[in-house]
Parts: sequence; structure tokens; C-alpha cells
Amino acid sequence: MGMGVRSRSAQGVHRLVVESVEDLTPGMRRVVFAGPGVASYVAAGPHVPNIKLYFPVPGAELDLPVKGDGRWSFAPGQRERVRTYTVRTLDRDASRLAVDFVRHGDEGLASAWAERAAPGAELGALGGGGLVVRDGGWVLLAGDETALPAIGSTLERFSAERPEQRGLALIEVAGPEEEQDLAAPDGFEVRWLHRRARAGEATSSGPAAPAGTTTLLQEALAAVELPAAELAAGQVRIWVSAESAVVRFARAHLKRLGFDRRHQLIIGYWHRGMTETGYTRSTDHDRERGELADVLPGQEHAHAH
Repeated sequence: MGMGVRSRSAQGVHRLVVESVEDLTPGMRRVVFAGPGVASYVAAGPHVPNIKLYFPVPGAELDLPVKGDGRWSFAPGQRERVRTYTVRTLDRDASRLAVDFVRHGDEGLASAWAERAAPGAELGALGGGGLVVRDGGWVLLAGDETALPAIGSTLERFSAERPEQRGLALIEVAGPEEEQDLAAPDGFEVRWLHRRARAGEATSSGPAAPAGTTTLLQEALAAVELPAAELAAGQVRIWVSAESAVVRFARAHLKRLGFDRRHQLIIGYWHRGMTETGYTRSTDHDRERGELADVLPGQEHAHAH
């Protein structure tokens, strides 16, 4: 059985308008976009699980790339303002799309925009696509707060389409206040890992260690015992997305275990000290060829998330 299915990138540039903003936790903000821009984005082609968002220069109006000679082109400095996010929810009929942003204050282009987002604010959408984890067998999902939207939407899909799905989700966050109520199947354990405890605080009110500075998730991954029967039958699939050091550890650990790399998807969502553009140029987000070799390109999972 394949690990997942791949979506091609949607074509064109779409203007997304903010409908509402909601803080899910102190560190996670949900921005809902609605209207004709969402409708055109959906109509253009594959649009989940990932979306390429284009941000304006801070304090300026949205300056979308322009089309010339039949193709969209970037002016100097525009390409560096593209960021990749997860489509957390999508209502095609209502032309409504939600994206969850990790809050870092003014640290970074996307976070600074999200801090000031209000109804009527605009972003560009340049395309979507990617891979989603198929159901069946036993599934391990692991990531930090940047991966929480993708993990949450995957669990919701499993609950709706395969309520008997079994597996484990390891989610690293700052502390208990960052936990979310995720709709997981009864047989799918959700295990929260708190950096605050690793920071040595006696209570949950103290500051947490910054993301990307602990080995909390690496240790949890190393301690996982994969189910023997499903492993022997090739029915275990593993998805890991987090900071670069975590995904590099995960890949090396699974290699030591002799795990079939065709059944794993390991991609870095961010690299401490690098911009997304720099991370892409340096290592392509720690991607490696040969993973998910049994996945057919050009297909799209029917579930929107």
C-alpha cells in the first residue's frame, strides 16, 4: 500500500481576503480566508494539503506577481516573500479556507503579518499540493507546533474516513496551554511533549525552552516501538516534519532500524537560524530521493484539509 498521494501545484495567483481571526492557543492563531479568491484557488487545481502564501512587504499593499508572456513572473525580492503552510480546513461550497499560524511576534515575515491580521487583510496564494498520509495499517505522525496543523487535519480525516485507524502522534509544544483538542480515532494515541518541563521549570507557568533547542522529540521517536505484525506486513507508515535537526535524526534512526523508506515521508518544515528560502536553497528542506517511491504523482486525495 502506498504511503500517500501527491497533488500537483495549482496554477495562477489568487488574492485571498481575511474573513476572521481566532487565537486557538496563546501560540497558535487561525486566519480564515473567504470569497472569490478562495473559489479561484480551489478551481485552479490541487489545493491541499499545502498552500504557497505570498506576503506583502510589511506595512505596504499586496503586490501580487504579474503575468507576462503567458507566465507569472516575480519582481526582485518577491520570491523571497513566499511561505509554505498547511490548509487546515477547507469548505469548497462556502469558498472558505483556514490557515493556522504559529505566533512568534514580529520574528519573521509571516508571523509579523499574522500578528496584525484582521478582516479585510490580503495575501496571495500561488499554488497548492503535496502529499497526504493514506489510512490503513499503523501510522506514526511526529512534529513540533509547525506540524500541528498537518497532524490535526490528518487525524480528523482518519476519524471521518477510517475510525478504526490505529497509530501514534507525537507533538512537541511549549507547554500544556498549547495543546489542542484534536479529533483522533479511538485507537490513535496523541502524546503531547512539553518543552517547559525540559527547561527545568517546577511549574507550568515558567518559560519554555525555545523550539528547536531540545532533543525532546528525538528521544520520543527513539523510544517508539513499532508494532511487529504491521511492520512485518509492510503496513507501518511514518510521517515526520519539524526542525531540521529532528528530521535528520528521524531519517538516520529509521535507517538504523532498516525501515522501508518507501513508507516514510520526512521533510523539514524549518531550520533554526535560516529563512524558508535559505533552507530550500541549501538542502531542499532535508528531502531525500527514494522516499515514497511507490507513490504515483499527479493524484490528489479527495479529502480537503
